[in-house]
Amino acid sequence: MAYFSNEINKDVGLYLREIRKEKNLTGNELAKILKVSQQQVSRYETGKTKLTFEMMDNILTALNKTWRDFFNNVIDKHDSEKLQRIVRNESIYYSTLDKNSRKLWR
Repeated sequence: MAYFSNEINKDVGLYLREIRKEKNLTGNELAKILKVSQQQVSRYETGKTKLTFEMMDNILTALNKTWRDFFNNVIDKHDSEKLQRIVRNESIYYSTLDKNSRKLWR
């Protein structure tokens, strides 16, 4: 079974809560649609329980959202932040090198 990584579970949960509220649904109403408990929906939205891709697909369908919406709002943001951290770390490393090592680094 495929799961989202722990690193993005909270971002996924925040996105789910946001779109559920946009649709004016309570956690209990979404739970009934998904045939899970309200507590389970809460665990998904707080990132405490890992979502399978199948359940994510069910949730997106229930909330009338697409995988494209999901990737644009969660995954792309996550990847962008990760890339920014890498660039920042590379810059810090580069600044610690002496002049000769910097020439090799380029």
